[in-house]
Amino acid sequence: MNVSLLAVLYLFIAVTALVAVLLEDLLSAFITLSFTGVLMATVFALLRAPDVALTQAIINSGLVTSLLLVAYSQTRKIPHPPEVCDECPSWLQVKVPAFVCSVLGLLLFRGLYSLAGERSLPEASAHYLARTLEETGALNVVGALLLDYRAFDTLGETTVIFAAVSGVSILLSGGKRVHSGHGLSYIVKRGMALLTPFILLYAASILFLGHLTPGGGFQGGSVFATVAILMCVVYGTGFEASRISSKSKETLEAGGAILFVLVGLLGIAWGAGFLSNLPAPFSAGTPGSLLSAGSMPLLNIAVGLKVGAGLSSIFYAMIKILELEDE
Repeated sequence: MNVSLLAVLYLFIAVTALVAVLLEDLLSAFITLSFTGVLMATVFALLRAPDVALTQAIINSGLVTSLLLVAYSQTRKIPHPPEVCDECPSWLQVKVPAFVCSVLGLLLFRGLYSLAGERSLPEASAHYLARTLEETGALNVVGALLLDYRAFDTLGETTVIFAAVSGVSILLSGGKRVHSGHGLSYIVKRGMALLTPFILLYAASILFLGHLTPGGGFQGGSVFATVAILMCVVYGTGFEASRISSKSKETLEAGGAILFVLVGLLGIAWGAGFLSNLPAPFSAGTPGSLLSAGSMPLLNIAVGLKVGAGLSSIFYAMIKILELEDE
């Protein structure tokens, strides 16, 4: 591991985060935050945490940036009334956020410095690294932790997406569904048409091989959602809605949740407990093969359906109220 390179990346992460806080222009702040996410994904990859690096790059630098840009498109620059500006001192606008970022940065670097001095693994980490293959049949230790050892926690985390989709849908339920058929230029559309099969293949490999290699349902579903978002942006919402309707997305999201719960109930029916893996009627299979790791491939598919359909539904709910002036 190149310690000097990590130190430089840490420095740039701190600088870009601080700049994003201090920037007054929202668009510039969003772009800076996206760059911060790319740097953090690089750090995670160097620290041998590829699963976290994938999540950081796809969700933070990709999907979150897209959602922020859509929200930004709905805002207008309106000057504050004089009485509002007088009540908000300048030191509160700049110095307090800078102080908070500095304190959090110091705590982060202190924690990383402490971890750098560790030479032996904690007991729990040593157990998972040594026994994961035997106890779950999965080669991906991170995937085994998420979908076997603490699968019930993962079920709770997926409900966050359900709550987000429900909240956004309720808030924007009064919006008018306006389908735009314009999209971007011909060159961009042709380029997207060439790239889409490769992006879908990449998403499928992350999703279906999540128990063998870095990735899984969260990352694969996020890439699938990214494809739907790109279709809206490049071809127009009418093109995307005609191929993947809102009802279909809702059905896929609900289907993912039902599949996850059904896999858990099979464990109870077998007398092994909710979301049990190998103690339930699931086979470990041949280590390294596609049909291995018991219930983990099914849970990855369930999470991928929920994440992919949920995130794309949030994006579409946010842009469906956009009225084009030329329509």
